[in-house]
Amino acid sequence: MKIVNLVREKVGIFFKKISPFFVKIKTLFISMGRKIKSVFNSAGFKKILSSKWTKGICFTLLVLFALSQVLFGILIYGFKSEDKVTRTVAKIIPFPIAIVNQDFISYDDYLHEKDYIHHFYETTQQDKVDFSEIDKQITDQLIEDRLIGFQGLIHHEHVKKTEIDLTMKDIVDQNGGDEKVSKVLNDLYGLNLKQFRSLVKSQMLRDKLDQDLIARVTVSHILVRVDKTAPDDQVAAAKAKIDGYLAEIKGGADFAEEAKKYSEDTGSAEQGGQLEPFATGEMVTEFSSAAFKTKVGEISDPVRTDFGWHIIKVEAKTGKIEKSFSDWLDGIKKKSLIIKFLK
Repeated sequence: MKIVNLVREKVGIFFKKISPFFVKIKTLFISMGRKIKSVFNSAGFKKILSSKWTKGICFTLLVLFALSQVLFGILIYGFKSEDKVTRTVAKIIPFPIAIVNQDFISYDDYLHEKDYIHHFYETTQQDKVDFSEIDKQITDQLIEDRLIGFQGLIHHEHVKKTEIDLTMKDIVDQNGGDEKVSKVLNDLYGLNLKQFRSLVKSQMLRDKLDQDLIARVTVSHILVRVDKTAPDDQVAAAKAKIDGYLAEIKGGADFAEEAKKYSEDTGSAEQGGQLEPFATGEMVTEFSSAAFKTKVGEISDPVRTDFGWHIIKVEAKTGKIEKSFSDWLDGIKKKSLIIKFLK
């Protein structure tokens, strides 16, 4: 208690010492506020504001501003002007080239994206490049970026600064260091590391939404191959085999060991039949449908695909949206208000 009281005493002394300083600051601001108020309330200032000369200047400025808006609007929307003056104005005035729900894409955003993509194609001297089609794709990509950014807010998904730092470090380390990466970025795209970091952040958010929201299933399977055009007797023989393996597993045999012994999918047999996690649409329809319908820890009934007969054990499921990322994003686009001003 003595220590606590001593600390409190020291804190009290400290605040007593600095309180006159804050009183002086407060007095100064009050005094300044009164002086400014008196200026604005003075008869002379009101007279200046009400004079025809002042009103004329204000009106002229408003007219000039409106005319400049119209002029640069024509240059941007009618002629897609990219001269230095238009670019400078576009940095100050955010002329929208597309509305995306509650957000918009400015002409400056569009030009920034267009510059580095065109720079790449021109530097690499690729033949038969349809730049008009590329420019449409640039607008579509910017729209997607806005939609993905909003979905990040809705689903409380964001990319931390430390995550971006680590990713940037990996990219730089794996490609020869800052100096070499900076040179490649500048030569190929006309970008610096800061601009590239922004692109990396956008891609990381996209990947994060994909990994965390899109449903994926991890399965092990046993395959008995039979051609999709095989005669009925071969199909029946393969089915009898897979039924036999399923019976052994239900009788207590280990699924992974059975897969190692019997599965004709040589790529996964050595791993006990286990496959990489996949989302809807990433496997053949029959296989994917059976995998997503089967509960975790359970084994499906035999499923036939173009490859043959399978039995599937579901090891794990993640995510909640049973669509591919592209289908999910297409669905969001259809529900969104998207208006393009630049064709």
